[in-house]
Amino acid sequence: MEKVGNLKIPGISENEYSENRPSSEEMVYLKRAASQERKGLYDRAIASIRKALEIAPGRASTYARLAMLCRAARKFDEAFVALKTGMECNPRDTELREMLLQICMESGKYEEAISESKRLLKQLPRNVYARDVLSMAYLQKGDYDKALRVTDELIFIDPLDPTNHFKKAVIYQQKGEIGAAMLEYARVLELDNQSEVAEDAQEAMISLDDLQLRQIITLAVEDALFRAKLARDPEFATAERGFVLSSNALSALGQLDFDGMAECDSAAPRYSVYS
Repeated sequence: MEKVGNLKIPGISENEYSENRPSSEEMVYLKRAASQERKGLYDRAIASIRKALEIAPGRASTYARLAMLCRAARKFDEAFVALKTGMECNPRDTELREMLLQICMESGKYEEAISESKRLLKQLPRNVYARDVLSMAYLQKGDYDKALRVTDELIFIDPLDPTNHFKKAVIYQQKGEIGAAMLEYARVLELDNQSEVAEDAQEAMISLDDLQLRQIITLAVEDALFRAKLARDPEFATAERGFVLSSNALSALGQLDFDGMAECDSAAPRYSVYS
């Protein structure tokens, strides 16, 4: 099996068909398509696959191969049609439906991604990929509350998966809820601080720490009471204003000269926890 993105795409090797093997005539076109694909001759490979479908018009794996060839040729509309046709012939084939969701997202068909995700979830209520696509499609459309709801469903299914918490953090960040985003990024690091997603979460936290720190210093320059509170207890003072900082940022904040800030209105742009 060949893996494309999150999906396993059926290959064209004769050995991969456990039953209903292709006829020798069909295999001629399937092997020809494979050779043409390796050479980057996608249009010819697509034509060969279509010939194979004329011989065996209901084979799900051949529709999958056609869709992936169209995808490689950047012919997303043709890939979409190929998968829809394959689904009509194979209404219970999950891989074709998941591939359709992938094509929808890659081609910016977010409305179709939403409707197809919901359709698949009616058939398979615990399908993680469909729910993941649904969340991302809502995010792309700016429907943050719906994206959060679906992501919470993913977290309910697997609360220990750091990727789901990272997705939730990204949605909060896009929504402008920085404090909530910081908490979710921190949760990612609690669950797994060695993974690639943990590195992404750490980078996001550094960026948000820096953003919040600049806002805090601007407030401190303008507000003497807030400045005094910061000098006494940075954690309480910032939390009172709705800021959520990492321990590194709080430590750095505690070392700043707040009295000096009041004497220089241009102090805010020069301070950064990680610079």
